[in-house]
Amino acid sequence: MKKFLAAALAVTMTAAVFTACGDSDSSSSSSKAAESSSAAESSSVAEVSSAAEESSAAESSSAAEESSAAEGEAEGEGPVDISEAAKQLKYLDDALVTFTADTDPKTLVKDMAECFGAIRRDAAYVEAGKKEDGSAYTEDDFNAYWKDKGELKGIDASYGSDYVKKVVAGDTDGLIYIDGLESRCNYEIEEVAGVPMLKVSILDLKDPEDPESGYDLPKIQFKLNEIFKGHEDLLPKVNTVKMDAIARAVGDFTADDGTSAHVPGLFMGAIAIQALEDDGKTFKPWDQQEFSANEWTSEWLYCDITSKELLVWNQQVLSNTTEEQYATIMRWSIPNDACFYIADIAFYDIDGNPIKF
Repeated sequence: MKKFLAAALAVTMTAAVFTACGDSDSSSSSSKAAESSSAAESSSVAEVSSAAEESSAAESSSAAEESSAAEGEAEGEGPVDISEAAKQLKYLDDALVTFTADTDPKTLVKDMAECFGAIRRDAAYVEAGKKEDGSAYTEDDFNAYWKDKGELKGIDASYGSDYVKKVVAGDTDGLIYIDGLESRCNYEIEEVAGVPMLKVSILDLKDPEDPESGYDLPKIQFKLNEIFKGHEDLLPKVNTVKMDAIARAVGDFTADDGTSAHVPGLFMGAIAIQALEDDGKTFKPWDQQEFSANEWTSEWLYCDITSKELLVWNQQVLSNTTEEQYATIMRWSIPNDACFYIADIAFYDIDGNPIKF
């Protein structure tokens, strides 16, 4: 157990550093990291103090009481069956989005697929003969980047290739990403503990030739314009987005010492929303809010995913514009195959009231 917790702490710290480095406002990230570190230190001191008091009290108790407590603690560490997962859900009653067996996931969610977007952009540059800044851009420029990227994956991605033609046409089913750390995902509805949920399966390893390399980074986007279709006037009232998530082991988690367990291990990432500034016209950089949970005994875990407060702190509004808007979930890469589920999506206004229609 300790080796798993140690692994969790190490990877947690690594992911935190990685996320801070990727923030669009590095000074803000550093400040927040420092505040978080300070808070964590204060919490740690309080926990140590509390633990010391409890230890002193325990020492003064009878040997029989100590034995009983030890047995109870051991029993409490046993795995919890996934049939108990529904009891953990916080937002189901408030949710605007829930799922049924008949829900078509493609109507609500998609891969972010930055790779495909970049290929389409550069193909358009070739057609125009120039980039947005007016500089020349030719087929040779396209091939100098994308052809080489494709060759690393064993794919012909030169301009005019079948691969590029399919990407430009939006016919990307089955096509792998040849750039970036993103993973393709499979979406389906599966019942967990009696609740239909959106199951997200991550398809791509970091290195397809190395099963031990770990799974790449899924970036899944919930289509806010689709969710609020016919009720677009309510979008600017959204202050927070909250989701109940369940992660479940598919393959075993293997620790550094070689021991394995059928557990999800770490479930970490961020929810990101790119809304408009309060002028209602200008898109702001992503505002990411991290989430994390870990489990080293049971095959599943629960995680609360909550966005930053758009209206309170960031002066951002969601609104129906010519460009689609999304709530994006990213899960940091992990070594084991653990799928995750989104049980529901709830939207709250500035007063904390759930938005429904």
